[in-house]
Amino acid sequence: MSENQNKRKQGPSGATPAHKRSKGSTAGKWKTPQQKAKMAGRIEMGSSLDVGDEGIWVTYARGMNTRAFKEFSELCDEYGQSMYGIPKPSDEDEKKGEGDDEDLDIEASIEKELAAMKAPRKPVANKGVFRPINAGIECVFFMKTLKPVEPDALVRKMCEDARNCPDPRERKCKYINRLTPVFNTEKATEKGIERVARQVLKPYFELVPETEGCATNTTSEETTATKTTNSAGEPFTYAIRHNIRNHTAFKSDEVIKRIAGLVDIKHKVNLSNADKVILVEIFQLFCSISVVDGAQWEELKRYNMNSLYGMIPKQKSGATQIDSDKSSAKKESIDT
Repeated sequence: MSENQNKRKQGPSGATPAHKRSKGSTAGKWKTPQQKAKMAGRIEMGSSLDVGDEGIWVTYARGMNTRAFKEFSELCDEYGQSMYGIPKPSDEDEKKGEGDDEDLDIEASIEKELAAMKAPRKPVANKGVFRPINAGIECVFFMKTLKPVEPDALVRKMCEDARNCPDPRERKCKYINRLTPVFNTEKATEKGIERVARQVLKPYFELVPETEGCATNTTSEETTATKTTNSAGEPFTYAIRHNIRNHTAFKSDEVIKRIAGLVDIKHKVNLSNADKVILVEIFQLFCSISVVDGAQWEELKRYNMNSLYGMIPKQKSGATQIDSDKSSAKKESIDT
């Protein structure tokens, strides 16, 4: 077969055979990064943490980052409405302008995206009370929250509903694993860790006197809210649980000693059955801390949603126990 005949069969140089052309919704059109992000789920990710941030650290199944971001964002929107009366983002708002982008040619799309990049940034508050932040590490992201959301109450409610789910097929999330609430965030320095620890621990524990230069801006309301004893009138026992990610300045033992050193000695450490659990998350240059009820935290599988959905609800568990008792009694009567 001649060279000219081969060229005629292959078509013009660089042409793509018709059967190999894209048949997707884009009709083979080139897309800007902004349009690609919309097609991937339209979830805008923040870039980093900041001092004073509240929220939730979320771990998820390996390789499911996009689905986990979308799933937990939708879950937060649902609970934000039911618990705090925060309206859900409407589908019309999410799709606003999307159709116009698809009709634009490549040059117009690029010009529109460049104009959006040059425009002044809007305050985070305008983007809603829930904002996912990409941690840049596998299987973990941070969901930043704004008031009136209380991270611990939100996480606890999600976990309680997961535990009480009557049918595994009705579970609200498939890719989310552990949730860790965050009350406050500071720089992961010696002074920063002490500042954030004092601010978060003060409502629960009596603390040792502050050292010079590490005073915190504590309001009178926070001072009067201080509670240092449990329902029996005894000082709280506590345990410190921590995670350190992408950080090398402080080692685990050093972090634990620094935080435990702020708690008055009348509060004793109890690693097996603590009244309060101090959760510490150190990520890159930031340190985040929260305090949760020890009994609830353990009962709710340390806030692991995936484990909770696998549990047998209490009612079913009780019924199973009754059936088991009846079976045992019947067996005993037969044996006798």
